[in-house]
Formats: sequence, structure tokens, C-alpha cells
Amino acid sequence: MYPLYSDKPNLFECQLQLEGCSLNEASARLVIESDQNSLIFNGQIDNNGTCLIPVKKLKGLVSESGEIKLEVIADDMYFNPWESDYELLQSKKVTVEVKTPTRKDTIMENIKPKIKVNFKKEQPKKRVTKKVVSESPREFSKRDLTNLLKRLKR
Repeated sequence: MYPLYSDKPNLFECQLQLEGCSLNEASARLVIESDQNSLIFNGQIDNNGTCLIPVKKLKGLVSESGEIKLEVIADDMYFNPWESDYELLQSKKVTVEVKTPTRKDTIMENIKPKIKVNFKKEQPKKRVTKKVVSESPREFSKRDLTNLLKRLKR
């Protein structure tokens, strides 16, 4: 199974040996076949027989699995020297596991410390008040009566 990445460019690389043909006149291409469609990517072959075929990002272009094959054309001859199944992968992946709350989690949430802030109120200035003399008959003395009469005469 040949791995291909959907979210980054791929580079297919192989070593070719041609007998009876010139490497300078040979060409190579990679064919990716899936249920959705087929894609062809052309490559280069150097004088040492190294074949490099750049493959662009495949996200949304092919299905998650299919067939991949190398085609070589040399001296008007077609060769299919390699083929394999492919698997479409992602180079970067994030997985998430969501934990559903339990009764214990809910109880622990209610136990969290709470902060209460009290603001100190300014104390009002104290007023000087006069004492009020009780005027009930039992607590009224002769002296109080004398003072009261003096005030009334004024």
C-alpha cells in the first residue's frame, strides 16, 4: 500500500533501468485512479535513471483509496513497470475525545470556592443630639418640674 498525503505535496521517486533505450528520450508519468476520477502527473528522468514525479495536494480530488501506477514511454514503447494500491492520509491530524459530565463532575463544580467582596461604607458624621427627658409621671422629679416651669415662663 503506497501512502499519499492529501494536505501536502507528495514526491514520487524511483530508480529506472532501461535496456536498449536512451534515458534522454524517455518520459515517465504517475497515474492515480480512484472512484471519483483519474489524475496524471508528469515527471523527469535524469541521466542516472532517477525518476522524480511531483504530485500536488490531493485533498478533494481523489477518494481515500484506489490504485496508483507508473507509466514509462521510451522509444515509442509503453511500459507499466510498477503499480500498487494507495491510501490517502493526512500529514497533520487532530483527534478530540469529549468527556460527558457525570454527577461527580457536577458536584465538584458546585464546590468551587466563591469570593464575596464587601465594600466598606463611609460612616456618617455623628450629630450632636440633646437628651430628651422622659416625661412619664414616675420619673418626673421636683427639680425637673421646676426647670420646666422656668422654661414656660420665658
